[in-house]
Parts: sequence; C-alpha cells; structure tokens
Amino acid sequence: MKPKKWIAVVLSIFAAPLAFLYVGAPRWAAISFAVPLAIGIAAFMLPGGLVESMAGLASLALMVLWVWRAYRLAAAAPDEAVRPWYSRWYGMLGLVAGVGAFVVLLRVFAYEPFKVPSSSMVPTLPVRSHVMVQKWGYGHYSTMGYTFGHGAASQTVLRGDIIVFDWPRDPRQSYLMRVVGLPGDRIEYRDDKRLLINGVDVRGKELPEYLDSERLIYMKRYRQRLDQTEHDFVIKDAASWWLPQGADLPPQCTASATALSCTVPAASYFVMGDNRDNSLDSRYWGFVPAQAVIGKVVYIIPPRT
Repeated sequence: MKPKKWIAVVLSIFAAPLAFLYVGAPRWAAISFAVPLAIGIAAFMLPGGLVESMAGLASLALMVLWVWRAYRLAAAAPDEAVRPWYSRWYGMLGLVAGVGAFVVLLRVFAYEPFKVPSSSMVPTLPVRSHVMVQKWGYGHYSTMGYTFGHGAASQTVLRGDIIVFDWPRDPRQSYLMRVVGLPGDRIEYRDDKRLLINGVDVRGKELPEYLDSERLIYMKRYRQRLDQTEHDFVIKDAASWWLPQGADLPPQCTASATALSCTVPAASYFVMGDNRDNSLDSRYWGFVPAQAVIGKVVYIIPPRT
C-alpha cells in the first residue's frame, strides 16, 4: 500500500524519523534523528544566547527540509510495492519502544543529567547550571526519582568528589554536595568557619572576593585542596553560624561553644556545600550512607545567560 502524503507530512512535523520510516527511507530516518540530536547536545553543552538562537534557526530549517523530503518520498512511492516491516505501525512502535528503553537504561546504569536548583554549591556550581553524573560503578540503579535497586559499588568515593545522593531524611529528594569526610575521618568545623580533617586545617589561600549575582553580595573566597581535588569555597565573613545542639545534633557528633566535631562512621560520608553559609549539609542532618550515593559529577554545564 502506498504511504499517504498527509500522514508523512504530519509525522515529519512532530517526529521526523517516524515519517521517514513510514515512507520506507531508513537512511533519512537515521539522519533526521542524528542531526537534531547533535544540535541539541551542542546547544546544551555550549551555553549562550547566540548558540541557542542558531540552534533554533537550524531546527526550523531542518523541519522544513524534513516536511519537503517526506512529502516527496511519499508521493514517489510505488502504488503496489510491499512496504517493509519498519514502515508499519507495529514496526515503528517497536523501534520507539527500543529507543526509549535504551535511554532509560542509559540513565539508570551509566550517566544522568541533573539541574542545580540552589546556591549551596556556589561558586563551583551556579544556580540553574546542569551537571552530568556518572552512575556506573556506584551501585545505585535509579532515574527520575524512581529507584529500582542497589548493587555492590566498584568506584571509590574520594574527598573532594561532588556527589549526587538520596537525602537521608527524605530519599525522594536528591542532593548534590562535596565529600569532605570519609569513613573513620574526624571532622571539625569551628565557629571561625575553619574546616579541620583529622586535625589538619584544609583552608588554603584567600582569593579575590566572590560576587553572588543572585543576591548581589560579596563573599570571602578561598582555595582548598581535598586529596587530588582543588576547588574554591565561599563564606560570608559577618554571618553567624548556628551550632546544632541536643536533639538537633547529628549522631556521632559533639558540639562545644565554638565547634562541631564528628567522627564519620563506616560506609558513610560527610558532605558540605561550597557555599558554607548557605548549605543544609552534614553539619545539620548527619552522614550520607554509601548506599545512598547515586553517582559522581563528571561534567559541569554553566547556566545560560
């Protein structure tokens, strides 16, 4: 049966690869899938208004091309030709299901993007930036808020790693912070906002002040090295710090008038935000169980301006 031209046109507007499968042109289906995908990845990875505008224009031009080409191929198709399986509804449905399953498996086991919703990791991760998280090797099989199971972790979490994890107080929420303490570490955070790991003050040199573009305030900025990771963190010099006390104190932690001290238990991590005065982290709610670690940030995509 000859493919209908109007169906080819409608499909090419909303799902060009399906339009070309419908008219029996698998090569064009592959092209119409790969080219927009490449443009979308480029626009996502290269922030900026110009890149986004060019990507939009390119997408519009491609849609016109897809409509024209799908219409021509449908019109030129022989009347009595036997249509291949992939041009039938069940073939297209099966291919869509296969691609969908591949994407889900990729997000569950390999890599998954996350958006940074708050300023707790400023200056490393600005608000509305995106991160790519490596999930393989961490044994946490989940995506889009659904956890399917856990396995043995083969990757080692290091001090300085930025990890995404299930918040222990509400595992439905995913948090993103930096690991500062490993199992057995003694963590001390003082009221002068100095961090000590096993008795060593890890604060490095002071850098020029950081301007918080969201709140338009300047903050003290310091360079810090944790194992092999060097990064910056910020503090508001005049800001007071509330020391947890009594029932609010995390387990395996003690508080004096001037400092919070914690010993990290086995199979757990102590995490903090780089924006020390605007981060609800292990200082307040305790440790991250190893099983709650979703993955490690391996790529940062700045927010679009």
